[in-house]
Formats: sequence, C-alpha cells, structure tokens
Amino acid sequence: MMRRMTTIIVATITLCGLISLHAQPRDTSFGQPPKAPPPEHAGPPLPRHAATNRAFTGISSLAVAPNGRLWVTWYAGHTPGEDHNNYVVLATSGDGGATWKELLTVDPDGEGPRRTFDPEVWIAPDGRLRWIWTDRTLPHSNVASDALWMIVLDDPASENTAWHPPVYITQGVMMCKPIVLSSGEWALPVCTWYSENSSKMVVSTDNGKTWSVRGGANMPREDRCFDEHMFVERKDGSIWCLSRAKSGIREAVSTDRGVTWSPLVPSPIQHPSARFFITRLLSGNLLLVKHGPIGKKTGRSHLMAFVSKDDGRSWEGGLMLDERGGVSYPDGQQAADGTIYITYDFDRIGKRHILFSTFREEDVLAGKPVSGAVRLRQIVSEGSGGAERPKPQVNANADGAPLAAGGAGLLAAEVLDPVAFKAGVTLFTDRSYTLAEVPDALKDARFLRVSMDGPKTLRCTRAGMVAVLTPLPERNSDSVSKALLEQGFQKVRLPEVRLFDPANPRNFCTLFQKRCAEGETVTFGKWGLPLFYGK
Repeated sequence: MMRRMTTIIVATITLCGLISLHAQPRDTSFGQPPKAPPPEHAGPPLPRHAATNRAFTGISSLAVAPNGRLWVTWYAGHTPGEDHNNYVVLATSGDGGATWKELLTVDPDGEGPRRTFDPEVWIAPDGRLRWIWTDRTLPHSNVASDALWMIVLDDPASENTAWHPPVYITQGVMMCKPIVLSSGEWALPVCTWYSENSSKMVVSTDNGKTWSVRGGANMPREDRCFDEHMFVERKDGSIWCLSRAKSGIREAVSTDRGVTWSPLVPSPIQHPSARFFITRLLSGNLLLVKHGPIGKKTGRSHLMAFVSKDDGRSWEGGLMLDERGGVSYPDGQQAADGTIYITYDFDRIGKRHILFSTFREEDVLAGKPVSGAVRLRQIVSEGSGGAERPKPQVNANADGAPLAAGGAGLLAAEVLDPVAFKAGVTLFTDRSYTLAEVPDALKDARFLRVSMDGPKTLRCTRAGMVAVLTPLPERNSDSVSKALLEQGFQKVRLPEVRLFDPANPRNFCTLFQKRCAEGETVTFGKWGLPLFYGK
C-alpha cells in the first residue's frame, strides 16, 4: 500500500494570514539516527485536527515565556480513546490565557498504526521552547517502539517564532518537566515502561546538542506501570526522584549526579496511580500539586497545591485547585513575576477540557486565595465532535458456574465494615468511583470498600460463599482473575456488571465465587471488589 508523502514543513508558512512560523534546516547535532521515521505531518493543524473533531482530549503541559506568553500542549484524537488516531497539539496565548490559538500539530501517520502522545513543553536555559512527545507504533504493548522527538521553537515570546523540524532524542516517554542541575547540565526524566532501571535520567552537557542516558532508578517488578517520574535537586546536591507506581508514588535518591540510585521505595506522599507535579520555586521552596491531602490517597479528584520549606521532608498549606472527579495530570511553571501556572485535564472523553489555574506561593501556604492572583478552571481547549464511542456489549459469561445460593461467608479486613451494594455508593477507598448498576441477582449483596491500588489480604471470618468482582484480562490488564482462579475461585454464570463509568468496557466486571473456610485468607492486587450475597 502506498504511504502518503511526509509533510514536514521546511519553509516559511503563514497561519490564518497572521502567524508566520519559520522552519529551519534539520539539526543533526543530536548524533543519533531516529529509531522511527519522522512524523508525516508536523505543521499547522489540518482539517482533521479541528477542535470540533475531537472525541478525546487530555494530558497537558504548560510553559511560560519570559514576557508571559503561555504555551500549552496536549494530545487528542477524533476517536474516543488513547489509540492510533492520537496526535499532539501546541497552542499559545499572548493575553494571559483569555484567548488561545492552536499553532502546530504533529500527526505521525493519520489513521495508520502510529500515535503521538504524552507531550511536554519546557523553556530551556537558552531561552528557546522545547516541545517534546513520544511516537509509538501500536499495539499499546509495543513500548520498544517508543521514540522521543523534539521540536525547538526559537522565540517563545512571539507567536511568529521560527521553529525547527522534529529531531529524535532517545527511546522512551518523557511527560514531566526537565530540570537544570547546578552543574548546568540539562536532565530529562525519560522512562522506558516496564523495564529495568526505567525511571531514567537522560542528560545533555552541551546545551541540548547531544543527549545520553546517565542512569535510572529501578521500579520493583510488581509495582511497574507508567513511571511519569520527576527530579528535584536538593540543596545538599543529591537528586530526589519521585516516580508513579501502581501503588501510588515511589522515591529514590542519587548522590552521584544520577549515575546510580537507591531503591525506589514507597513515598510517604499518598497518591493514586497518576501523574503529579513538583518544582522548585523562586523562593527556594518546593511546590507539589497532587490529588488530595499529603497523607491521604484519593482518586483522580481534589487537585491541591502544597509548599515545602525543607526540601520535601514536610509540606504546608493546601490550596484546592479543582475538587471534581476526573481531573488529572497537572504540569506547570512559575513565571518571573511569581505567578504559578498549572494546567491539567478534565473528563477526557466527556467534557474534553484542557484547563489552567493561576495562584502564588502565599495562596498555597494560606490554603485559600489571598494574593488576588488566583484564577481557577480557566479553559484552554474544549473538544467536541469526533466519532462516538461504540456501545460495548456485555458478556453473558455462559461458561461460568451457577451463582451459589445460601450459605454466605464473610471476608474481613481491619477497620472495614461491609457496605450495602447500592447504586451510587463509593466503591474504593482511594477512588471517587461510584456504583453504576446493580443486577437483580446482587440486589441484597454487601461489599468491602477496599483500595483499588495495592495488594489486599482478606480473612474469612465466617465460613461460606464469598465473591470478588474484577474485569476479565481481555477487558483490563489490571484484572485479578488469574490470582482468584489460583486460589480456587470459579467464574460465575452472570452477565458482566458495569461497575462504574458504564460506557467504558474496561470497567465491566465478572463475578468470581468461592466457598471459604473460617480463617482462610484471600489475596489479590489491583483491582477487585470483595462481595457477599445470600443468607
């Protein structure tokens, strides 16, 4: 099949007759050949990239130019998901975020098997804007194909800036802010998912001309997911790495500039398995934006900002930025005037919002607006249109065993009491998800509100039939069905339960049951919901 001609822009172009973007000759000084071909399109948005043709919008990053011009990037697609139709978008605002213009998109191959995703923007010490993203050839498991690319924009103070064609950096994904070490070296937090030493530091000692992997922290195999790590150089010269894990956040330290790392251990900062944001402020203090209070694990809701005056050993304040369920993936920068800008997404296939908020350090410490600079839930982009999500079919599970009747057992965990299995009830301790539907067969059931993340061990305190709801592996890679079957559970002949977010088949759950003896234990990880039914 003939491929479409590559459309890398190599001459002056004009957007809407107003914006002149000058593409420069390819910079070959990176010294490494690309491990993937360049994207077929890098330039002004094509008609298929219109905001009114987006069924998916999310995962944003923000940078502020010295004159206050804002830059935000995210990825989108005309189909409702993270799939082969994804492309990255770059937008700018010269009026403090009141209005926005989408200047560039990078689309690897239209509806072909490649996607661009997880973009990041960063103002480097040389004053130029780096726009970075990953290109992957599907399926999603093909992480070995991940290629990190960069476009350099020469003058981020102007919407008419010259820009350079994409250049390849290295293998992996980088969706968190780079830092500049006290040595002057530039350090990128690049991750290679599900691999050894995956929370990598990729360093340039020559102002971005060449890059090399210096070292990486190793995520324990049982807790690996999407590292999404960030670096902080502490005042004692050590480098602190905070990395996303299945269980939340893990942390490690390097005392040799990133060559070797201590083990990634659970952080006292409680968090769901999701991106967070940490940065050094002009005051020398640290800013952390996360979900919920420092010591409480919530779901993807209650986006809050905190300040540390002792290099992350303790945290103060707590400014609420957005309490709604479905907010996620903060990123940002402090401007030269002290204003802090944070972008994040909300409801990626529903509202499809990219947002930003502004505040100052004193607002965070006070836990409320005091500076006059607080602006919350400001819209950058609102996607609409695109393809509708196909309505998924519920599996009947006809190959399962009959639902047991009578003889209900009871599973117990410390400080957890059974809860009535009723529509609208919150399902997990670390998520805000609520029960969407209750089949007639389970209308009198009760459940244990356990955490979604992390390992669980439950003890049978009353002999009888117990059950766990979990997605099948073909629905969701976080299924615990294998662990349940190995412990003697049976799949039940009951149609899948649309547990929460009923339009998303990843949350369609199958019931597994087992007759437990008193004192027996049941263990599983992410994720399952313990259930009891019968009399």
